[in-house]
Amino acid sequence: MQKRNLLLFFLLLVFGLTESWSQTIISMDTLMPTREWYYREGKASYYSNSFHGRKTANGERYNKNKLTAAHLTLPFGTRVKVTNKKTGKWVIVIINDRGPYNHKYLIDLSYRAAKHLGMTNGKGWAKVVIEELPPKDKPWPQKHVPDLPGQGLKKVEE
Repeated sequence: MQKRNLLLFFLLLVFGLTESWSQTIISMDTLMPTREWYYREGKASYYSNSFHGRKTANGERYNKNKLTAAHLTLPFGTRVKVTNKKTGKWVIVIINDRGPYNHKYLIDLSYRAAKHLGMTNGKGWAKVVIEELPPKDKPWPQKHVPDLPGQGLKKVEE
């Protein structure tokens, strides 16, 4: 009986130590899935002036003078940087509508955003790069628009 208790005690001790030795500490950072930020290259179009004042998909009224855009899948309120590939001009817009429904285009921009990218003087579309940005509470070092319309924003080289 005493040998049995001693053997049981020894086994519990060994398994208890083995269990604690086999546990590894994993940083919480490695447990969190890394989020992939949206990045696409394609064509952008812009809203016709006839949509000014109409309700968007999120309930706001479309204002051609604000920096907003429509996208099929990005959540409302998402900030994206749209860069004109030909000119390098860029602008930051907020997604507040769904579209474009013509699948040739990735994004529909407000008139003001399109004007800053230089899209309003020609074909009505441009080849662009679309990059999702962190939420507004995370600092972003640039202004949303340049001082002069049509000038576009240029990335500051550091």
